[in-house]
Amino acid sequence: MKNNIYKQIKNIYKSHKKYHFSKKSEFNWLKLKNILKNKLYDNNKKNFLKYINNNILINNQNLLISMNKLEKFLFKIDAITLCFINGKINKNISNLNNIYYDIDITKYNTINFKNINFQHNIYTYLSESLTKEIVTINIHNKTNINIKPIYLVYFNINNEKNKIFMSNYRNYIYLNNKYPLILIEHHININYLYLNNIYNTLILNNNVRLEYYQFITNENKNKNYYIMNNEFYLYNNVFFKKYDLLMSNKYIEQNNNFKFIGEKSKLVYKSISLAKNNNLVNLNNYVEHDEKNCCSIQKHKIITLDNSFINSIGLLKINKNAIKTDGQINYSSLLLSKSSKINIQPGLDILNHDVKCAHSVFTGKLDYNQIFFLRMRGISFKKAYNILLISFILDSLKEINFNNLKKEFLKKLLFYLSVENFFHEF
Repeated sequence: MKNNIYKQIKNIYKSHKKYHFSKKSEFNWLKLKNILKNKLYDNNKKNFLKYINNNILINNQNLLISMNKLEKFLFKIDAITLCFINGKINKNISNLNNIYYDIDITKYNTINFKNINFQHNIYTYLSESLTKEIVTINIHNKTNINIKPIYLVYFNINNEKNKIFMSNYRNYIYLNNKYPLILIEHHININYLYLNNIYNTLILNNNVRLEYYQFITNENKNKNYYIMNNEFYLYNNVFFKKYDLLMSNKYIEQNNNFKFIGEKSKLVYKSISLAKNNNLVNLNNYVEHDEKNCCSIQKHKIITLDNSFINSIGLLKINKNAIKTDGQINYSSLLLSKSSKINIQPGLDILNHDVKCAHSVFTGKLDYNQIFFLRMRGISFKKAYNILLISFILDSLKEINFNNLKKEFLKKLLFYLSVENFFHEF
């Protein structure tokens, strides 16, 4: 199995480098080659080989698609939309020319960001070596305060069974605007089988205000593979809110690395992760404070059903210079069936004493005493169960300022959990 996958990727790279060769892609290919040929297995490699199995792996080809076909899957929001389809931006249906953002697309990656702090893995090497386009988005100091949100849509199409269509992306986003910005990343799953592999670098320069939403939907209950590697660099006086809603596919892996390289910055990170059937979700969050007077608050909600498994690991590191740091990690999780599993491992690595840090973990099931309390007041068992389940989730949504997006989040959650919309009754 290992050799089969290696041979497939080797052939893909040979074809790919005819049009997209660079020293950086070659360097990353050699790293990837060593991992695949090495007999030692790390978790990334084991998962990659396990889920790709003996399927035929194909580097995605360009396919024509109209905006009419996409519209029924998109959020109804007024935004600058970039549509990534099968590994490339579709220029015909994307708002590349606009007054808010400078968008640059190149075939070769020659960018070497000096503060690289990311722990590379098999997926980042895949992205760096096989990406067809390097997308750079710049948001400058504009005089217009009301900047439209930017909406990144990842949409893959595969109509061939037993073949996994692979899309690799490498994006750089530079934020320099002092006015509030909204960034939405939406992964749309409509058919089988594909692997969506994205590597993002976001540089938040001084005084940036950003809300960033990352959203995976499962429209037709298909079983696909999503890998997201995100690195964030926060300079001085940054206020950064991140919200994730991840609905399980066959396999999801998300690696987030946050680094505070400036003073007086704040991160608020909230996520809701759901898994059902036999799906696996791996979540890894690493936050490193390098400068003083910064704050990071993480609140993660996890729900598993059926035979699913969510593995969530978080590490908060505070270096010697990061005095007056306030760091918090909170995990709350619900097991909705006996066969589902959740593994949570929060960690603190604190190298000075002048800080305030805390972490907490709660894992359990819905309280049947509370269900009994509601039933004694005339509410049916199903409705009482749903009220408690949605109440557990709503806490993570209440601070979202973008009302249209909040409604979309809630609608997708209710559909995913097969919960009726009963709020109008109370």
